[in-house]
Amino acid sequence: MNLRRNLYVAAFVGASLSYIFNVLAFTGTFDVFRWFVFAVIFLGFTYGFEKFIGWQTGSA
Repeated sequence: MNLRRNLYVAAFVGASLSYIFNVLAFTGTFDVFRWFVFAVIFLGFTYGFEKFIGWQTGSA
């Protein structure tokens, strides 16, 4: 479980930094609520794809 948590944290940090830098570069403003929505959707899709792949491979 420790490896999975580390992968989730690393993916979340990387995606968040990418989102923040892109938003600042293209709009010049940052909205915490929009970042929070992005974070929830990103983690939801990441978890969902992990479960889907586990179901397809029979390891879930």
